[in-house]
Amino acid sequence: MFTPAAPRPSPLGDQAGLLGRAGHALLHWWPSRPAPTPSTRQVQLLALVSLLDEAVQAQSAADGAMAACGEPGPVPASALHEAGQQNSIYRRLMVRLRGLRVDDELTGLQEHASRLLSHHEWLLHQAVNLASSPSTDRVEAARLRLNGLGAPASELRELCDEVQTMAKRAGSEETSP
Repeated sequence: MFTPAAPRPSPLGDQAGLLGRAGHALLHWWPSRPAPTPSTRQVQLLALVSLLDEAVQAQSAADGAMAACGEPGPVPASALHEAGQQNSIYRRLMVRLRGLRVDDELTGLQEHASRLLSHHEWLLHQAVNLASSPSTDRVEAARLRLNGLGAPASELRELCDEVQTMAKRAGSEETSP
């Protein structure tokens, strides 16, 4: 006489049950974190000033790297490397800027800073692209016009000064009765 074998448990069924129970435990037993306290206006401005100050400090090296990429003749690998490093610096600053949480009143300043940093990053990227492209008359003419970050560099310095002034003013308003 033939007796049917007992059904085997599915290996996935055991894992799925275990994962489901672990997920439930984590969801209900994980210590809840308190909501972050909102930053004061002065703290937000100081964070923005710190970031903008780093960007302004990096401008002289970025200008030098761009100028090296725009020199006549073959571009040394060290100049390409330096321009790439400067591009990375501005990219990291952009990521940090986007991560800053600011009040609605300050988003205009944050967006303005974002546009300026994006411009710096784009110029450095273009300098590396032009300097590493095969040399044609058109590429060479464009490369020889590379001479620095230009007017947006001055605008970034002015924005940094403006935000610093706002931070000082916000600090004096918070301390006064």
